[in-house]
Amino acid sequence: MNNKLRSKEQLFITNKFVRDFSLIGESIGLDRIEFAKRVGLSLAEIDEPQGIVSKNYLLNSYETLLEYSNDEFLGAGITKIPRGTVALMVKSSCLDLNLEQALKSIAQVLEISQGTVGLQTVIEGSLVRIQFLPGVKDPRFYNLICSLFIYVCADVLSVLIKKEIPLVYAYFSCADAVNISDYQYMFDCPITFNQPQCEIAFDISLLKQPIRCNYHQVEQYLKVPLSLLKYKHETLDVIRQIKDILANTPNAQFPTQQELAMQLGMSVRTLQRKLNNENQSYMTIKDTVRQRKATFYLEHTEKSINEVAEKCGFSEIASFTRAFTRWTGMTPSKYAKPS
Repeated sequence: MNNKLRSKEQLFITNKFVRDFSLIGESIGLDRIEFAKRVGLSLAEIDEPQGIVSKNYLLNSYETLLEYSNDEFLGAGITKIPRGTVALMVKSSCLDLNLEQALKSIAQVLEISQGTVGLQTVIEGSLVRIQFLPGVKDPRFYNLICSLFIYVCADVLSVLIKKEIPLVYAYFSCADAVNISDYQYMFDCPITFNQPQCEIAFDISLLKQPIRCNYHQVEQYLKVPLSLLKYKHETLDVIRQIKDILANTPNAQFPTQQELAMQLGMSVRTLQRKLNNENQSYMTIKDTVRQRKATFYLEHTEKSINEVAEKCGFSEIASFTRAFTRWTGMTPSKYAKPS
């Protein structure tokens, strides 16, 4: 498919991981309907075949299980990882001189916590390989837990040096993903499945990067480790924040400018001034979000054009077709065909 978006611009994911979270919750006693309520979705939306959701629901799901289980392994591990373990990793590492020392501090914290996440750092040639061997009670959840902890690890390392760690690759031991876009959202690097172990790799030169993190600046986000996503979000420009808010609205039922300004904690006049400074308009941003949602559905699901139109807030297929053609230069049906 032409003009596919890079993962850093991705606003949506399939509902697979959210569904997996709900099943983890069920396995430790949290009713799936109650889980859905806490997350902010209906159970029908979670179980919808080929459904997609805003990426923010990944964080909602994680936080829901963390609060319920009081375990940073979310109740999925053979043993618990006490809450605060990731925070202690960062706090300890902030005292180190460089990333090489920080990796040793992280491994020591994991050992002290006596959790079931095995972490091993291997230096091979020009690469630093970080391997994960989690002990999971139910093999259904192995893939999700590996993905989350690899992702959190990469975020922790990036936060420590205040610079995004460019990963060379991410390996997973599971079979090929049903939808690789879910992984591309988390890992902006080549992804390979059916590997001997789960691991990420980065260039050895990064080991000498100095630790620049101020623990007190990130402490509040470490109460829910996946909230490092939110930490990054809150440092982004207002346009990206608006896109994330709009992506989080069901069936494109977008807020008014006044409602949006309230969510952003500013006046409508301030919001308009910020948009003018970026040569943007609210209508243009809404169109961008609709376009990304529509193309994501057409690229990654088998939903009909009528269903996609409805999900994107169009009551008539003709209106959707005109808008989509204006966005991409082709009709939805032509775009959906394999290139």
